Amino acid sequence: MSQTSIPLSYLGNVNDAVRIVQAQYPAALLYVVLGTTADGKPTDDPRAITKLRVIFRDEGGTVFITSKDIWGEWNAPTRVDHPFVGDRVIPWPINLDIVQAYELIRKHGYTESFTTVNLSWTLYPGVEEPHYAFELSDGKTVFVGVYTHTVLPAVVLTK
Repeated sequence: MSQTSIPLSYLGNVNDAVRIVQAQYPAALLYVVLGTTADGKPTDDPRAITKLRVIFRDEGGTVFITSKDIWGEWNAPTRVDHPFVGDRVIPWPINLDIVQAYELIRKHGYTESFTTVNLSWTLYPGVEEPHYAFELSDGKTVFVGVYTHTVLPAVVLTK
C-alpha cells in the first residue's frame, strides 16, 4: 500500500511551532504569528504565506521561533528576557485557517493581492477575538475574526 503525502496546513504548521516551543518552554503561550511570502512578493494565494515568525509570552520574557525555507520545518526557538507587548494571548488551537479567512475577505469584495498576513489578538478596546490581518497591496489592511468570522472594513494603518 502506498502512502500519500498530505500538505501541512497553516494551522498545522503553527501547531508544530506551539508544540516545539512548549516542549522547551512549558509556560509559553502563543502571542502572534507573523507571516509573509518567501520571496516578499505579493500573492493572491494564502498558501504562499510560508515564512513564519511565531512569538510567545513566557514568564516575563518572549520566545521566538522562525520557519525554515522548507514548509513544516523550524529553527530552534530563542528566548529573551524582555516582554513583547501590545497583544493578548491567543487561546490555542483556533479553528479558522488562513485559507478560510482569505475566502471570507474575497466574498466581501477584497481582490487585491497581499504580502503579509498576521494572526494576533490586538490589545485594543473593542477587539474581542484574535484575528487575521491581511495587508493588501493597496496599503490597506483587512481583518477577519477567528471566532465570529467577521470581516472588518479595510483600513490604512500608519506605520
